[in-house]
Parts: sequence; C-alpha cells; structure tokens
Amino acid sequence: MNNNTTSAVIIGSAIIAVAVGLIVYAAIGGSVTIVLWISTLIFGMSLVALSFLSSNKSGKFSPSEFIYRFVNGVLIAVFGAMGLLYIYADVSNWILVAIFLIALALLGIAAAVVSGKREGQ
Repeated sequence: MNNNTTSAVIIGSAIIAVAVGLIVYAAIGGSVTIVLWISTLIFGMSLVALSFLSSNKSGKFSPSEFIYRFVNGVLIAVFGAMGLLYIYADVSNWILVAIFLIALALLGIAAAVVSGKREGQ
C-alpha cells in the first residue's frame, strides 16, 4: 500500500473506533470515558490488523513497517484494555502495571523473533 492509502485506512479506522465508542456509551451509559477506552482499544486492534498488510522489509537502522505498526497497535490496545479494567473492574493498580509489563515483554520477544527470522533468511 502507498502512503495515501495507508493514511486513509488509519483515519477511517480511527473514525470507526470513535463511532463504536459512542455507540457503546449510548447503549451502556455510565462515564464518558468509556468512549476513550473503547476507541483506544479498537484503534489499537485496527493498527495490529493493518500491520499484517505492511512490508516486513526494514532499513539499516530502523524497524520494518510491520514491526512498527504491530508494536504500536498492541501497546495502544493494551492501554485501552487497561483503561477499561481500571474503570469497570475492581483491579489494583499493581495488576494493571503487571499487565502492561507482561505485554511489553511479550512484544519485545515477538519483535526479536520476527527480526531474527528476517535476518536469518
């Protein structure tokens, strides 16, 4: 995909994420922050899905578009999920920190494995 198509897909997915957040808020009610957390979660998941359409070719000192979008998408989605857990579940802050650290570690492992496979070819 070229840059214009990628930008259009990202903007479209952000608009859809906000729309779904507003629908959930209208259906469930409660705090307005649900729009933020649902939108963040869905936008992160859409970036992860978009990463699989990106090239896995990296520059000399930069990660590939696939790794970049995948890592960003997962971090944004985890942030949205943590926000939902914080607002709607009785979860300790330490558990949220642990969830974030586990996600960060798994992302590091996944990025290393994908980069290792790419360089081994």
